[in-house]
Amino acid sequence: MKNLSYHRIICLLAGIFLTSAGHAQITVIHGSTYEERSHSLVDQMLQAQPAVNGNIKYVSPFYFARLWRDHEKETAIKRLSEMYQYQLEHTEAFYNSGSDMDFFAHATMHGYMLTKEKMPDSLRQKIKDFMKIGKYTRDNGTLNMKLMHQTSGLLCAEEWPDFVDADGKNALQLKEFLHDRIIHTLKHFITQNCPESDAFTYLGTNLQYVRMLAEFSKDEDIRSNALNTYHHMIAQLLLPWNQGLYCANPPRCKGWKNLYTGNLSTGVQLVQLTWLFYGSPDERIIYREAANKDNFGCFNFWLAYQRNVKPLPFLQSLNKTKSYPYDFEALRIDSKHYSCRYTYQNHNYGLSTQTIEAFPDKLKDFQYTYAFKETKNIHLVWQSGCSEASVFSVCHDNPERPQIYQSNSNKLGYGENPYHRVFGYGKSAIGIYNVAESYMNLPVFYQMYVPFSRKGIKKRIVKKINGLSWILCHTGSMMFAFATPEDWTFETSGGKYDIKEHDVLILKDKKCRRGSWVLETTEITERYKDAQGNLKAELEKFASDIQQKVKFTRSAGYETSNTPGISYTNLQGNTLELTFFSPETAYNGQYKLNGTPRKLNTEYISKSKYMEQKAGSNILLFHTPEGTKSLKME
Repeated sequence: MKNLSYHRIICLLAGIFLTSAGHAQITVIHGSTYEERSHSLVDQMLQAQPAVNGNIKYVSPFYFARLWRDHEKETAIKRLSEMYQYQLEHTEAFYNSGSDMDFFAHATMHGYMLTKEKMPDSLRQKIKDFMKIGKYTRDNGTLNMKLMHQTSGLLCAEEWPDFVDADGKNALQLKEFLHDRIIHTLKHFITQNCPESDAFTYLGTNLQYVRMLAEFSKDEDIRSNALNTYHHMIAQLLLPWNQGLYCANPPRCKGWKNLYTGNLSTGVQLVQLTWLFYGSPDERIIYREAANKDNFGCFNFWLAYQRNVKPLPFLQSLNKTKSYPYDFEALRIDSKHYSCRYTYQNHNYGLSTQTIEAFPDKLKDFQYTYAFKETKNIHLVWQSGCSEASVFSVCHDNPERPQIYQSNSNKLGYGENPYHRVFGYGKSAIGIYNVAESYMNLPVFYQMYVPFSRKGIKKRIVKKINGLSWILCHTGSMMFAFATPEDWTFETSGGKYDIKEHDVLILKDKKCRRGSWVLETTEITERYKDAQGNLKAELEKFASDIQQKVKFTRSAGYETSNTPGISYTNLQGNTLELTFFSPETAYNGQYKLNGTPRKLNTEYISKSKYMEQKAGSNILLFHTPEGTKSLKME
């Protein structure tokens, strides 16, 4: 495996799992262009041996890939026929499967449209019969699930004039119901950004059905809108992508491991997906998984097969011109709120923070909304020699939605507490929280916990500096330091906040509803480098700078006020001030930089020295070495 050091190979081997056949497997996919990288991914899928009686969502793409590439076609036809026959004989299980109905619909229709010429009549009929047990006019569910079944239903109606779904809707009725809804959503993605943009788990799912429409819809209006949306969504991946790292605040995330978006990440689809489009200096690993569960090939195949729809070449060229550091602002607009993100990208790491703010007329009860279900307000990710080891985030315990009737905490790293405010600028971030007494008091949903990776952090020391206990961390590629003025300890193994191979900071006062924290990050510059490579010595130099340059103060009413505040002067001499405001309160200058209130970015979907687009506009501006390029999404 070229370009992989001995240390990295050992780390990769530590992450090997056993396939259903019992054989340990590891693989690297590579390529210098989108086409080469995609071809490499499909090659690995053809080498994997899928589960015989597998789930359509996870396993059928491996068989559709075989049909597409004329590889083991007879076996693929046999296995696909068996899968669909099973579903036809177990329709009640299908209806009770939750999101499987949506994922099955997409995988089936996308695979069918891609490979129908390579199928026998018997398999084509079986797939048509299977699609007829679907229900395609449902308007409920999350964005990606709703659009998976609606776009699949539209293609069924276009493909089979005599098609009738399980609700009795015929082809004409389906097209009449779905056409305008799909067009509206596609246009909304372009002018308002996809609400699931940067979703580490689900953005790829959105791109799958967008590409399916762009490739196969017979409706010219839908096809052209889908193609524009495809290009827009890929363009939005440009700024969070940092040489193999994906740095952003996720609107959809499924727990602590889903936050790993580093250069060797094996836990989320989005890293590999963006790598297909933009590449990286290093080769990428994936799991060659043949088990009947999550794997990357089953999702990213739908963006990797070669046909008509491809990313714009100039975007790949623009990505290669990026220089570090740079920062950018980004915006997601949902039905009730903005997610305003600020991201700093340096050579070896990225730091992203966000503010979730309700529209003025939606502030009432905004703490009990879907907006906080799976998000994270701070995301630090760095280059690492080990997979699943390169992320840092300050977390707050929260229920599932949150909703007032919830009774159990969600799993760790899943979602955010709505009373946690974060302000980031450059290399620094600060946070403050003040959880209302009335907010889900029983059970408790307000505790802060901060996981520190034992694998991704190579050296960690604790030093008392100017009255604060700082935790200084060396990752091998960068350093960061974290402090909170509240008394803290590390969670004992087996406690509530127990994450494998992590030490988790918690407050000693487990009833503490208010507090604050500060994060400082740095590259390992010549100022910090030790001639012998002593990590502790480099951390000591970092600590010395913090002692001499950093200043942290709390407001006079920090302990008693409803709006406690903090002020932090960082290593660059910038002063970040943050005054707490509740989720039911409008932003009004509570973030200040060097004494000047910061304006929340609710105007630009993207704003940077490389790309910008105003919300509501269908025009993207790209700033290239040759000048500004305008791309209009018709």
